[in-house]
Amino acid sequence: MGTQAQQLLPPEGSFSKDSVYIGELVRYTLVHRHPAAQEVILPDSSHNFAPFELVRQDYFPTITRAGISTDSTVYTLRTFDTSPVQLLELPAIVLQGKDTLQVVSPMQKVVLRQLVKQVDTPLQLRTQTNLAPVEERFDWPILLIWIVTILALVTLIWLIFGQTIKIKYQLYRLRKDHLYFNSRYNSHVDRFVKTGVPTSMEKAVALWKNYLTKLERSAINSFTTKEIVEYYNDDEQVNVALRLCDKAIYGNVTAEPDQETNQALSMLRRFARSRYKTHREITGNARNKQ
Repeated sequence: MGTQAQQLLPPEGSFSKDSVYIGELVRYTLVHRHPAAQEVILPDSSHNFAPFELVRQDYFPTITRAGISTDSTVYTLRTFDTSPVQLLELPAIVLQGKDTLQVVSPMQKVVLRQLVKQVDTPLQLRTQTNLAPVEERFDWPILLIWIVTILALVTLIWLIFGQTIKIKYQLYRLRKDHLYFNSRYNSHVDRFVKTGVPTSMEKAVALWKNYLTKLERSAINSFTTKEIVEYYNDDEQVNVALRLCDKAIYGNVTAEPDQETNQALSMLRRFARSRYKTHREITGNARNKQ
């Protein structure tokens, strides 16, 4: 791990200006260059940007040239901290199998510009105040009526539209899961096509199995290729695609993408989409039978 860390270059960060006012928006650009075979994650909205607050983030597509990929993100920040100098460093997370490694950008700073630089006269503070008594009253019966009314309304809505809401949510989850799978799958396939690294194909196939495991609610990701083919009633498309992928991954037959492997990955993508459409139809038909 130590040797690998020494070989990793830290990301480069920079502010768009040298000084800011409190609450003023400032852009921070983070760029990380790394070998194309590495998977790198840049900070998102869950990261702590203290002493700054994240207002917006803009990601840019990965650019790969001569085996080197460049990831870049622009963060729009603001600060309400009163420190004269504001410092920021951001990490890039490198995925290495089951392990992760952080490489941190050099510390960057901006100077806080003061609106009030000098107070000519001392401020007068009031040392005594007279409090006005206020009677404590709370209308508990009205609150109880509101609670009972809201609960009755929610119950009525659920009794009338509950099944429809449930089915619409299931359709939403199906679509969201498929879009997520499609995005990740295409990313692995594109990386395999560009670099020819067998692990990218292996990750694509593993992602395909995990997606179908969730879609079919069956432990497909623990099945062998033969068991998966049997599960789908000896589907020719699944049989051919998985065996070609196994041949490329475990047989070490190919060191770079060719027409066969590209076709196999496309077949798996089409099959996953067909299963997604089938499940959408099943879920939609359940709504029509109400």
